[in-house]
Amino acid sequence: MSGKLDKYLYAIRTQRGKFLCVRSVDVAHFLKLSKPSVSTSVRQMMENGLVTVEPDGNLLLTALGQDKADRLNERVRFFEDLLVKAGVESSTALQDALAFGPKMSTESFEAFRTILRDY
Repeated sequence: MSGKLDKYLYAIRTQRGKFLCVRSVDVAHFLKLSKPSVSTSVRQMMENGLVTVEPDGNLLLTALGQDKADRLNERVRFFEDLLVKAGVESSTALQDALAFGPKMSTESFEAFRTILRDY
C-alpha cells in the first residue's frame, strides 16, 4: 500500500473514533490537504477494497481497510509516543510518525520495538 493512502486510512480511522460520520472534507481538514486530493485517494482506496462510500458521503473502512488502519495506528502511536517522550511537540511528533512509520518495513518496526522493550 502506498504511504499516501496510509495517511488517509489513519485519518479515517482516527476521525471515526471521534465522530459518527467521516466525509472526505473531514479527512482533508485533518490532513491539511485539499478536498480534490482526498477525493482522488478515496477513489484509489475504493478500488483497492479499503473503503466504501455511503450515499451521504460517509466513508467506511472495509474489513481489509480496518485491519490495515489498525496496524498503521499501532505504528504511528508507537513512534508518536516515542518522539513526545524525547521532547518533540505533539503535533510535530504525529506528522513525523505519519511520515516514516508507515514506510518502515515490518522487520525494522519489530526491531525498534525489541530494542526499546529491552532497553
